[in-house]
Parts: sequence; structure tokens; C-alpha cells
Amino acid sequence: LSLKLPTSYKLKGLKLRWFFKEALRGFLPDEILTKKKHGFGLPFGPWAVRDAALNALAAESLRGVAARGLVRQEFIDSLLTRRLKEHAGYYGEMVWILMMLEQWLRRHAPDYRLA
Repeated sequence: LSLKLPTSYKLKGLKLRWFFKEALRGFLPDEILTKKKHGFGLPFGPWAVRDAALNALAAESLRGVAARGLVRQEFIDSLLTRRLKEHAGYYGEMVWILMMLEQWLRRHAPDYRLA
């Protein structure tokens, strides 16, 4: 079906979703159709709090980041034992970033340490 639509319907200037928004005009409220694009966060914190295996992987990864000298061990301990449980949605993003950093370092720079 989309191959039959003229290109001007699919792309209007830099508005990539113009056609879809126009097709839904009158069905969806205008405030939905005109709102700015924004992403949504991965609910990693709540998942890590509820899932013991995921929490263990995160804790083990964050211990690795601390062992490399990139963050203080006291901060990691506080993050995992108190902060993540109190505000999983907020601190979960930090845990995710540090966890991914450690996983990347293990793959690409396993001997990296901060002097």
C-alpha cells in the first residue's frame, strides 16, 4: 500500500511522520498529534530490583567498574544497597550505564585501569 502513495505524502519537508499524523487527524486529539518527539527510558531500575539474576549481574559489573578505579567502591555500595531500592527509576539509569561500560570494557579493553 505504501508503494502506491506519492512521495510527497510520505515525506513533507523534514516531517517524517506527516502522513500518519494527517491520517489520524480527527481520530486522535490534536495535543497528541502536535507534541514534540521524546524518548522513553528503559525501566532497568525496577527490573533490577525485582529480578535477582539481573541484580546480581548489575552488582558484579559495577564491582568491576570500581575495581578499575573509575568510581569509588563506597558509591557503588550505596547505589546498589540503598539508592536503587529507594528510587529505582532514577538510579536505574546510572546502574545501566555503568553496567554497560563495564561490559564494553571487558570486551574491548579488559586490562584497562585508571592510574
